[in-house]
Amino acid sequence: MDAIWISHRGLHQRHGENSLHAFEAAAEAGFHTLETDLRTTHDGQIVLHHDASLIRTTGSDAVIEDMDRDQCLRHRLHDGQPLLTFEHFAHTFTDQRWILDIKPESAARTLAALRHWADQQQKGDWLCRQARFLLWHPEHTRLLRQHFPAAITMAPQTECRRAGLSLLMGLRPLAAIRAGRTYSLPPVFHGLPLFRHSLVDAYHRLGGRVLAFLPEGPEQQRQALHSGVDEILSNTAPIR
Repeated sequence: MDAIWISHRGLHQRHGENSLHAFEAAAEAGFHTLETDLRTTHDGQIVLHHDASLIRTTGSDAVIEDMDRDQCLRHRLHDGQPLLTFEHFAHTFTDQRWILDIKPESAARTLAALRHWADQQQKGDWLCRQARFLLWHPEHTRLLRQHFPAAITMAPQTECRRAGLSLLMGLRPLAAIRAGRTYSLPPVFHGLPLFRHSLVDAYHRLGGRVLAFLPEGPEQQRQALHSGVDEILSNTAPIR
């Protein structure tokens, strides 16, 4: 089976990351899935942005969680685009699947806003089929389950590290791999290449799925493909 290609914040070499044009470019390049970051303004508007502060992407030190919707959308990314709202994203990119990274600073507010949007659109079940979720704290995962009992979550960073180190040391029982769960694997760990068939196969034998996490350049992308990973999260266009 071919690996699933996931666009990390859209193709943002020429466009602002997490922007409309970046995701349009990713869709045109053939990505199956779009990964993005969700934060919520203090009046409940979900905005796609990785950092809490806008300093890196707009030059302003304003913080998303401290602004209302109108204040937030007045800011412009370095390429002139406004920040993208979840509502606009959800309406535009229905042909791609999504990974929604729920940022912890406003996670409770974001999950409540997602539930409100899903209820208004009558798309609660659809959202659970359309998207997978990444959360950073156990209490936010529990809150997700309250709002969306059928939601699928990605393995968080702590689980991914435990699984990878345990398998590298040959300690399979300590890996605690859960069948059907997706675990991120970086290209290299302390100089040791990790995109190897034997390591990926160890995950698969325990029922896990493997996501190649941000391979740098075509050579690492090819290594990921040859190792048999299930998914590839990439900042650049897929290679075939």
